[in-house]
Amino acid sequence: MKDYIYSPNELLEMALKIEKDGVTFYSYLSKNSKDSKRKEFFSYLASQEEQHIKDFKAISSGLIDDVEPEFWDEASKYIQSLVEGKIFPSAEDMIEKSKGMNVDQILDSAIGVEKETVIFYEELFDLVRAKKSKEILSKIIREEVGHVRKLSMLKE
Repeated sequence: MKDYIYSPNELLEMALKIEKDGVTFYSYLSKNSKDSKRKEFFSYLASQEEQHIKDFKAISSGLIDDVEPEFWDEASKYIQSLVEGKIFPSAEDMIEKSKGMNVDQILDSAIGVEKETVIFYEELFDLVRAKKSKEILSKIIREEVGHVRKLSMLKE
């Protein structure tokens, strides 16, 4: 493993990519779902991820400029291990993989990504000091946890 530490800006870019991939994946699932309840829910998740993109852009300077230096080295290495472990597959990979899955397998996969996203955002939360950044990250984390719960309820 290379000894590389991500900058706050790179972590923000990762968070934005996670959300953009979520929009793409949930939009795909909504478009291709035969069940109207699931179609509506996946559309809702895509819109939530779009809002998260706006939220991250709103706090971007706070995330970049307001990092707790004493936590940075340790947290950055942990986050690097998440990323290098390919915890966050691309939207294209998720879509391609979903084509060979049944509905419950797709939901399980989405639940897994949502759970790892929560861990990633909790690490970001621990790095920032600004109250506004913490409030927005806390809101996003609660919403991601809600996604896990709601995705679990959709399983057959």
